[in-house]
Amino acid sequence: MNNILLIGCGHMGSALLTAWSSKTNNHFFVVDPAQYKNINKRLNKKIHAFKTLNQVRGFLLFDIIIFAVKPQIAKRVLEKFVSLQFKKSAVFISIIAGKKINFFNQFLPLRNQFIRVMPNMPAIIDQGMSCMVSNRYVSRTNKNKIELLFSKVGLTLWLKKEIEINKVTAISGSGPGYVFLFIDAFEKAALQLGLGKKSTKKLIRQTVSGSVNLLLQEKKSAEELANNIAIKGGTTEAALNILKKNNDFHNKLKKAVKAAFLRANALSK
Repeated sequence: MNNILLIGCGHMGSALLTAWSSKTNNHFFVVDPAQYKNINKRLNKKIHAFKTLNQVRGFLLFDIIIFAVKPQIAKRVLEKFVSLQFKKSAVFISIIAGKKINFFNQFLPLRNQFIRVMPNMPAIIDQGMSCMVSNRYVSRTNKNKIELLFSKVGLTLWLKKEIEINKVTAISGSGPGYVFLFIDAFEKAALQLGLGKKSTKKLIRQTVSGSVNLLLQEKKSAEELANNIAIKGGTTEAALNILKKNNDFHNKLKKAVKAAFLRANALSK
């Protein structure tokens, strides 16, 4: 059992907290001026929520401290940690996009144990992808502890270099947005055929879900599966020929992923 302090409880922080509180024996302390009343009312007795950091007592109690605030207010929040004392074995976690480990070192104890994590939105349903990178001071015990914690909401992946966080931000971090946009476009295109919203929604969501599950079970690549379906002279080939024309579909996606990566780099500066 660990005592965990969560700073910030927005969409991602709330998703993680809900899952962890029901799946682990840890005790949680949350600081969020907007959500503290709702958290105390909604979640179980293992969670104590506060409006401000000043209301929290005994920081030497915490084994894990997680920063989950917006990048824009990170500095203002971290400045309050300069004078605080933590146990040497404590591990600090950040799920804040764009903020490097060096940024946090300005406000935390020397040689702190620090891990950056990039989770994504499917963590809400325990189907997330959490990518992690640590500084050199993190113990094997703490690495295992944090990996176990994030495995409660999906798969985990350790990265070798911090720069790779920006790459996975553009892929798995932002990726659900690409998928949802594709489904939205697919639904709107399908509606033009006149089946109606209810039928169209059911058809497309099951088609997407079934296709992803098939890909996960098959040994073939996504490209191979697409080609297998596209029988010469058939309906799928006719559709894919449009999507593949001048490589427009692939090129736009490449540009989109690169734009997300460049934006992640900009936020890191």
